[in-house]
Amino acid sequence: MTNAEPVVGIVGSGIAGLRAANALLACQVDAKIVLFGDEAHPTYNRPGLTKNRYPASGDLASLITRDLQIAGAENGAFTRRLGTSVKKADLRGKVLHLGTGETVAYDRLVIASGVRPRTLFEGGAECGSHVHRTLRSLDDARSIHRELQQRRDVTIAGAGFVACELASLAREYGCHIVMLESVRNGPFESILGSDIARALGRWVRQNGVEFLTGAAAADHLCNAANPISENTGAPKTSHAVPPSGRPLFIEAIGSVPNAEWLHGNRLDLSDGVRVDMLMRVAGYDGVFASGDIARYPDPWAVGSLTRREFWKNAIDTGTLAGKSVASSLGHKAKPSGIRYFPSMATDIFGLRIQIAGNPRSADSMEIVNGDLRRLENGLLVSYLRDGSAVGAAYLDVGARFNRRYIELLTSLKKH
Repeated sequence: MTNAEPVVGIVGSGIAGLRAANALLACQVDAKIVLFGDEAHPTYNRPGLTKNRYPASGDLASLITRDLQIAGAENGAFTRRLGTSVKKADLRGKVLHLGTGETVAYDRLVIASGVRPRTLFEGGAECGSHVHRTLRSLDDARSIHRELQQRRDVTIAGAGFVACELASLAREYGCHIVMLESVRNGPFESILGSDIARALGRWVRQNGVEFLTGAAAADHLCNAANPISENTGAPKTSHAVPPSGRPLFIEAIGSVPNAEWLHGNRLDLSDGVRVDMLMRVAGYDGVFASGDIARYPDPWAVGSLTRREFWKNAIDTGTLAGKSVASSLGHKAKPSGIRYFPSMATDIFGLRIQIAGNPRSADSMEIVNGDLRRLENGLLVSYLRDGSAVGAAYLDVGARFNRRYIELLTSLKKH
C-alpha cells in the first residue's frame, strides 16, 4: 500500500489486542491503529469473571462491568471499533471483511481473536432438561452470576481453571454443586499429574461439592437426543433469565480458537495460528498473532510449539506482537523474542494454587514440603526432567512455604 500513514489492524479487543496497541503507541510509530472487537465492551479483566462474588442487586451488570474494566491508552492514532466483527481476511490482498459489510485495507495485521468455549454437542445443541451456559464474555458472567444468586442447583462439566473457580464461586453463593470430570482423575491433571489431581478432587469434595469422575461423571452428562435450541458453533449469545426450576448446566470443558475468519489463506490453523518467536505468521509479511490464539515455539521445551490461555501469556505475547509490528515499520528497537517465565495462579475454596515453569514436560515429581492428604497445611512440589527442575507448584491456604517456593522459582529461572 502507498498510504503516507500505514494502517495497523488489530482483530480482537481482549488484553492481547490492547497490549499490542499500547506497545505500538509506546514506540511512537507513525501509524493509524484500528482495533476491532466482537463485544460492545471495552477491554476488561477476563480472569475476574469467575473470581468475584457480587451482592444481589438490580445493578449487577454495572457492578461487574465497572469492577473488571481495564484502562487503555488513549491516543488520536488509536481507534476502537467495538461491536464490530471481522468475518473474513484476505491476507494476500491485505483486506478485512467486516460484519457490517465494509472492507478495511491494512498494512500490518495483529491476529488476537482469542478462543471461545468448547461445547458438549456439535452445533451448540442443548438438552431439554437444563439451562446450558458457557462462560467467556462479560455478558456470560452477568447471566451466570445472576443465576447463581438464585441459589439454584448447578452442574459444572469440566475440572479446569474456569470450572473450579466457578464451583468455588457457586459455593459462596450457596448453590448445590455437582462437578463432572469424565476424562481425568481430578482438577488440573494435564498440568500437575494424577497424584495432585486426585488430592485436589478430595479437596473439592471436602468443600461440599459432589465431584464425579470417569464413568460416574459420564453417566451424568447431558444428551442432545432432544435438543431445544441449536446454533452454528459460535458462542451462545442468549442471556435471558432461565425458566424457574430448571437446573443450570455450565459447560467448562475447554476452548476452540476463533480462527474461522482466517480460512482460505493456507495458514496452519490446526491449533490456533502458528507464529515464530517474534509472533510473525509465516508466509505473510506484516501479519502477526498474539494471545490465546497464537501457537509459538516453546522456550521451555525446545523443538515444541505451545499455545497458552493464561492472562500473563496474553500480556507478554500482545506486547511482543506490538513491538514486532513497530520494528517492521522501521522502529529502531528490535524485539528479542518470547522469553517469558510461565506462571499462573488460582484460588479454589480458599486454597491458593501457584504453578510455574513447565510441569507438563517433567518425567518425575518430588514433594518438597507437605502431604497430599492435607492440602490445607501446604504442599510444595518440584517437577523434574532428567533430574533437573523444570516446574514447581505450591498449594496452601496460607503462605507457610512461600520462601521455599521462591527459592524453587529462582532455580527454575537459572535453569
